[in-house]
Amino acid sequence: MLGVPPTSSTRFSSNAFGLVAIFLASLGWAVAANLAFDLFRVGIHPLELAGASALIATVGLAILHSFGGRGQTKPMSLKQFALGLVLVFLVAADYVAIQQLPVAIAIVLLFTAPMLVVLWTAFTTRCTPSRWVLLALTLSILGVVLVSKLLESSLKQVNWFGIGIGLTTAVFFAAYIVLSEQLASTDAPVGVLLKTYAVASLFWLTYQFTQGLPLNLLTLEHFPKVLMVGIIGNLLPYLLFLWSIQRVRAERAAIVATLEPIVAAILAWFWFGQTLTGLQILGGVLIVSAVTTLQLHETDCKLKLASRH
Repeated sequence: MLGVPPTSSTRFSSNAFGLVAIFLASLGWAVAANLAFDLFRVGIHPLELAGASALIATVGLAILHSFGGRGQTKPMSLKQFALGLVLVFLVAADYVAIQQLPVAIAIVLLFTAPMLVVLWTAFTTRCTPSRWVLLALTLSILGVVLVSKLLESSLKQVNWFGIGIGLTTAVFFAAYIVLSEQLASTDAPVGVLLKTYAVASLFWLTYQFTQGLPLNLLTLEHFPKVLMVGIIGNLLPYLLFLWSIQRVRAERAAIVATLEPIVAAILAWFWFGQTLTGLQILGGVLIVSAVTTLQLHETDCKLKLASRH
């Protein structure tokens, strides 16, 4: 009947689809991370792959937008432009981290991002972090120490550059999450993401112009994998992520997304024989547990902020 508000079953269905979407996005990121690692092993440069995958995603989104996008196109806002630049550095740093570290470790470091988001929220709202937040931060710091093998190797053997890039990726992912939440309701997901990737593609085209044509990417041996990274590692998962946070709370999405390091670790072990030490596995478990704990109790500051208004 017209005028009847959404029922609880309708809301449940929307939430369920949103959680399925973020799971599929995590699966896509995990598979693409291993494909990217395989390309790096044969000499593909991370920045060349980042640029190519952004261009592939832009073309795919333009095609989707031509079929589904109706009505007047909204002009790009400053935040949308900023989101495009953040995506540039996020994907570039992510691929460099995957090149430098075991795939699972690079992704685990990436998933410290939700904790940075909560800290940013606490800072901007002037809300003192609860004991649960402090516990989660403690667990995550310990987890980073363990996955970095700081307790198993001498300081000279630690890949400080790889660890630094991995943590930098988390900063960019946190910024991406914050901006995506702010822009999710301003336009359809395809429209928002198309503008985001258009900015990223222009940046990468400018960069690649100074480097020359990446002929190695275009060979019959490598291009199918490059195409898959562009589609299942960029276009589809980021579109699903943006679509999902319109339907479920971001904290719930983050909990489901922590399945990505687990899937990536299994695939990396199956495809490349990458194994982790017991302490690294423990560190990964601590980080995933920290993110889950954090997101389950992250609403404290939101409730306090809402009560002020």
